[in-house]
Amino acid sequence: MRITTLCVAAVSFPMLTAFAQNDEDPAIRRANAPAVPAIAVTANGKTDRLEFDFGRNRGKGWVARKGELYVETWVQHRGLLCATYEVGVRFGHGDPGCANVEWLAPARYVTSRIQCNNAIVEHIGVDTEFQLRADFDQITCAQRMIRCVSGSC
Repeated sequence: MRITTLCVAAVSFPMLTAFAQNDEDPAIRRANAPAVPAIAVTANGKTDRLEFDFGRNRGKGWVARKGELYVETWVQHRGLLCATYEVGVRFGHGDPGCANVEWLAPARYVTSRIQCNNAIVEHIGVDTEFQLRADFDQITCAQRMIRCVSGSC
């Protein structure tokens, strides 16, 4: 009986890994937030950075006109065995309150952390996505995404 359980886990794991690559994976935990212009402005009077608050205990993030992005959030692991979590963010434009959002690009995952023993770990990530330069003036919403990519999810 123990061997059967191990075989099932080994067979189903590759499917979970492949499924986690899709931004529409229902197992990905998400939080949307509307854009709030930051105080800093460029010399020509345009907003230089958009900030996002995903809600209490869900984190925050920002995107800069230069294509730089930042995301910060806490991730709760449930269980004693370890798992690897990634945090990403994607940007789009939509109605107020981030309804009917059209995402401008797939999520950009910027952290990867191994967590064990019911740990709550802060994930902070930065990156530069050059496509965001062209899309910056269209951005009204962001979505923070957390996915488990390996281990005891």
